[in-house]
Amino acid sequence: MLIEGQLYAQDTLSLEQCRQMALERNLNIQQAAHTVDKQKAERWAIRTLYLPKISGSSLLALTNTSFQKDLYIPTAKLDPTTGQFAHNLQLDASGQPIYVAGTPLFELYAHMPLEINLNGAYMAGINVEQPLFTGGKIAAANRMSSIGVELAEHNLALQRHAALAEADEAYWTYVSVREKLKLAQAAVDMLDSIATQMRNAVEAGLKHRSELLKIQVQRNEAELGRQKAHNGLALARMALARAIGLPLDSPIEAADSSLAHGPTPAPDSTDITLRPDYQLLSGQVRLEEQQVKLQQADFLPTVGVRAGYTLIGGVKVTGMELRTNGLNLIGSVSIPIFHWGEGQKKIKAAKLSHEIKQLELERYAQLMQLEMEQARLNLNDAQTRISMAEEALAMADEYLRVSRNAYELGGETITNLLMAQTQWQQASAELIEAKADYMLKRTLFLKAAGRL
Repeated sequence: MLIEGQLYAQDTLSLEQCRQMALERNLNIQQAAHTVDKQKAERWAIRTLYLPKISGSSLLALTNTSFQKDLYIPTAKLDPTTGQFAHNLQLDASGQPIYVAGTPLFELYAHMPLEINLNGAYMAGINVEQPLFTGGKIAAANRMSSIGVELAEHNLALQRHAALAEADEAYWTYVSVREKLKLAQAAVDMLDSIATQMRNAVEAGLKHRSELLKIQVQRNEAELGRQKAHNGLALARMALARAIGLPLDSPIEAADSSLAHGPTPAPDSTDITLRPDYQLLSGQVRLEEQQVKLQQADFLPTVGVRAGYTLIGGVKVTGMELRTNGLNLIGSVSIPIFHWGEGQKKIKAAKLSHEIKQLELERYAQLMQLEMEQARLNLNDAQTRISMAEEALAMADEYLRVSRNAYELGGETITNLLMAQTQWQQASAELIEAKADYMLKRTLFLKAAGRL
């Protein structure tokens, strides 16, 4: 990995180095990578829904108040014939219990002073909960979390493709502008050479000064073109630095000395499923399919079990502390019965969302197929453009050579020579643009085919 300190010491970068730096420094890629980690963490969290949940609880009461009350409790006596206790009821003359305001009267009452003090009372327990059946909700949630990880990974691949395409475009744009600057300098040098010869001829009285002025006018135009190319190179360098995550004023250079293009990639692959954006849409369809199952699970029975151990102490009743502990086991079953059609409508909406995503996938699949075919044709056109530009440059070279030889022998006008020089410069610039265009079209084809 290149670091900035090394970069300033060795500022010549190859295309592969620029690509690597773009992948390491691109903020969209970093964000997408964090999203992958986030989705993996969420997937692990959802998988724990299969496992029992263990929780503990405790309660401690600190209070300076207490409950006090005098209680009068009816007494009972033992019936020796039955061996049962019976209340000491007051009876009337007919032997029936006497009632006052609906309450029976007793012969004897026991007095019991009651005091309840909760200061220092505590309760502690531990519980284990295990879902047994949730209507498939946990299974659907787990499948959705796995699909979420896949979508995040496909988005990461999509961002990587975008970063590579941007780096390639910035790199080859920089190389092409640099070649145009060399061409502009060569044109200035060529006109300087012609101007020197013309100046000598004018001083010797062999040529008219107007012809020297024609050369100087074209030389000024060539100098202006050189200055524009120089400014364009500075901007292209800044664009390349931005694409690979460096400060805009970084003194970087492209290692490629020319736009020599490699072989045309074989356009035989028409499998758009290799594209990360297709995988993203396909994953969204599967996600909506699980959403249907999740909605269905909301309206199916759920079964669970809970076991626990509870300890209670510190409760003082009339000066005596009470303590108790014990195990408990609770089973629960929840069965939806009637929700005014809510479940049916939600499930229908989820199914329609799934169908919408499926149609969206089919529509975009056609567009992706069209985009890949267009990229293939553009690549072929770019290759043809190079061949035609090379032929045009060869003819312009020959035209310039013949015209200059004829001019030196006095059989050609300066106007025709300058025209030949202009055509040579235009043909050279066209070849540079054709080669740069080919390199960009090659990258775009590989990106459209999912092979970048």
